[in-house]
Amino acid sequence: MKLTKRLAKMYQVDVTNLASLEHYEKLGWDVSEFKDAALAQAAAKENARQLNDQMHPVDLSRLDPFVATPRDPNSAFVTDALAVGAYGGLFANKDKKRQIVAGAPLIYGAVVEANSDLWEPGSGTNLPAVFVIATDAAHRTNIEWLTQAAQTIAALKHQGDLPKDMRKLIDDLRNSISYFCHKIGPSVAGDADAWCATTSFNQANLPGKRLPRIGEVGMLPFLLKEEPKENQFLPVENIPAKYYSD
Repeated sequence: MKLTKRLAKMYQVDVTNLASLEHYEKLGWDVSEFKDAALAQAAAKENARQLNDQMHPVDLSRLDPFVATPRDPNSAFVTDALAVGAYGGLFANKDKKRQIVAGAPLIYGAVVEANSDLWEPGSGTNLPAVFVIATDAAHRTNIEWLTQAAQTIAALKHQGDLPKDMRKLIDDLRNSISYFCHKIGPSVAGDADAWCATTSFNQANLPGKRLPRIGEVGMLPFLLKEEPKENQFLPVENIPAKYYSD
């Protein structure tokens, strides 16, 4: 069957999205009417991403001076972290906020999936992404382990037979409007104290105003303010991009 404008509208196919067209192509559809334009657009976006990466390189090792805790609660690092944070009315006492951020472990989060706008420079607000984090010292900044865990969970989303200890997490991941925080089962996490959760971002606070990639996945550093809890907001504080990116 040939994909036409009428059928694209009927089936709500984004004909500018290469991944969407390739999905229908695998199903046996003829998408030739739209594919060349989608390929050109995808190439232009990739070129723009590469240029943005060159202008705003990410180097997580620049955060090494801020790993040790407790930090000076009156340091510029703590002050800047509070300035981009999303505390709201969680704590009325400003000194308590400073003490929590001063003692918060530095962790990395690997992207499982994200709002598509987050991958491009922009000015969006409250755009969601799903991350894998670990709270134990052996895994919380282990890029290789976090990458593997994020990729495994992303693959499970499209798998029929799920490990019993991952079914609730994957059910929520499949729900496009779900915000969640779940402990990752040992079938994926092994001996790590790991979590998968949704959080949201203002692009102005991201390096180059987009999610950066470290190797094969998106990766961001956070400060972990307290231990995560099931079905609660992920208790992390964003780290200002200037501390790990130009």
